Amino acid sequence: MKKAFYLSLTALLLSGCTQTYVEQLAPQSHFDYPNSNVYPLGFVKGQASTTSFFTPSFKTSALEYEAVSNALAQKPGADMIVNSFRFTDVTQLLILPIYTVTYRVEGTAAKMTTGQQALH
Repeated sequence: MKKAFYLSLTALLLSGCTQTYVEQLAPQSHFDYPNSNVYPLGFVKGQASTTSFFTPSFKTSALEYEAVSNALAQKPGADMIVNSFRFTDVTQLLILPIYTVTYRVEGTAAKMTTGQQALH
């Protein structure tokens, strides 16, 4: 009986809810140079998380940079991510005031090379 009580209490303390927000559809993660050729390398996913107490910490540029870097690391030679979806997941434990913010990036990794076109 005690084991079931403690198991139920632990489940209640660790239960929570997650809300997912679609941040944006980004055409590209980095600047592509004029007169450059962009070649797709394949689909990638990257994420970065942070945990805070009492108040949720929102997405920061460092969190976004880490998620994009984690995604680019999946394809060797990738310089940028094109046609990417950006998501923010906020998870809150119900009893304890602990928040986890996860920033996710999903898109197509691409390699950029300087083009040989004549610019007029």
